[in-house]
Amino acid sequence: MRISRGIVAALLGTTMLAGAVSAQQTPAAPAPTTQQKAEAARDFMKLSADGAVAFRALHMARIAIFEADPAVAKKLVADTRAALAKAKVDSTAFMKAEAALKVPKGMNVPPAAASGPVVAWLPIDGQLTLGEDFVATPAKAAAVAEANKHLEKGQRKEAIEKLKLADVNVMFTMALAPLDRTMADVDMAAKLMDEGKYYEANAAMKKAEDGVRYDSVAAIAVPQKAEEKKTQ
Repeated sequence: MRISRGIVAALLGTTMLAGAVSAQQTPAAPAPTTQQKAEAARDFMKLSADGAVAFRALHMARIAIFEADPAVAKKLVADTRAALAKAKVDSTAFMKAEAALKVPKGMNVPPAAASGPVVAWLPIDGQLTLGEDFVATPAKAAAVAEANKHLEKGQRKEAIEKLKLADVNVMFTMALAPLDRTMADVDMAAKLMDEGKYYEANAAMKKAEDGVRYDSVAAIAVPQKAEEKKTQ
């Protein structure tokens, strides 16, 4: 399910990408705090299926406007509003300031204000990526291959356990929609379509899509080992 061009293409967190594979060893990440562990567990297990449905319908509504099919666009926007209403009460949204989001390296997003209000974020998609300190060894490569097999079957818990046993750092990156702002943009799009202002409605929907942000948390973080410190 590709929600839209800018959103993580990861089928609700079921795909493991071999992405961040480094050619040489870098220092291992420090062990996560208790709060980070809780966030990772919560967010990894609780993506919003209704939120994902909403954004898919929203993007299809924009296409319908482009194809001069206002009736279909109106129905899709109604579907978007209904899905967002369900997502609002599905217990997946969490509170965080935009400045506190940890954007993955290499992803171009508008800079967040240094300070800003804590808002409700709806996790609409996500993907697992290997940590930046990943170094391919036969054992770790085998663990990643086994994890991918589990993920293809939707067995996320088993995949994570396999990687954990092999000491493979894994990050979980989420695509997040600001819930209240998104609902307001979609409501505005519906109002504009009722007034026959389809160009303006499309702009309101684009604004909702462009409002998606990203956050990364440690799904698995291997504690730094205090070995080889006595050499030299």
